[in-house]
Amino acid sequence: MGRNGTRYSLEDKLAYIDLVEQGMNTRQIEHQYGVKHDQVKQWIERYRAEGLDGLKHRKVHRYPLEFKQKVVDLYLAGNTSYPQLASQFKIPNPSVIYQWVNLYTSGKSFKTTRRSHRMKNGRKTTQIERIEIAQWVIANDLDYNGAIEKFSVSYGQVYAWVKKFKRDGPEALQDRRGKDKSSKPNLTDEEKQALRIKELEARNAYLSKENEVLKKLKEIERMDAQQSQNIVPFKHLPKKR
Repeated sequence: MGRNGTRYSLEDKLAYIDLVEQGMNTRQIEHQYGVKHDQVKQWIERYRAEGLDGLKHRKVHRYPLEFKQKVVDLYLAGNTSYPQLASQFKIPNPSVIYQWVNLYTSGKSFKTTRRSHRMKNGRKTTQIERIEIAQWVIANDLDYNGAIEKFSVSYGQVYAWVKKFKRDGPEALQDRRGKDKSSKPNLTDEEKQALRIKELEARNAYLSKENEVLKKLKEIERMDAQQSQNIVPFKHLPKKR
């Protein structure tokens, strides 16, 4: 199930929908193939509602700042989710709303949500680089797009490295060109230790960022609660005549 550049082709979408119809759930698809489960659910909804037309690529939407703020406020108010809001306001991808919320709770501007240009072609890498990148993606909950920006590599490279790493470990990312199958892994103990440290650092950085977002959300909830308490109801309204 390949990809068409950095976007899923119509055939890819139908293939993932078919996996669901065969009994596989969207969480399993995300774990095995790296496709966000919310994305697969959205494809299923569009396919059932619009057929093949619902799976075709759509134009990039530009949303005004007021609209983004409205959606973020609704999410922070609770009793809803990213997929529900995406469906309600016809936003193609729930992850767009996640980006808005993340920016808002981090004190940043909505203007930074534009997608940057992604590399169409990859670059040459060493085995240690490939392992480090695969570890970073896994430590950051399969953030492929983040890896593309951070390490200047292509989606196809990252996706393949993570898949190989999860299936067969670091040795699977060795450059086998010009080597026979009996060649041994070439990582030293020092290199393995250094990679382990980087893996832990990546995970700690991700958890630290996640904690900051949670703290910001709690602060917003606390401020909202204080404002509600400070509102004094009108006890003595004039009687109607």
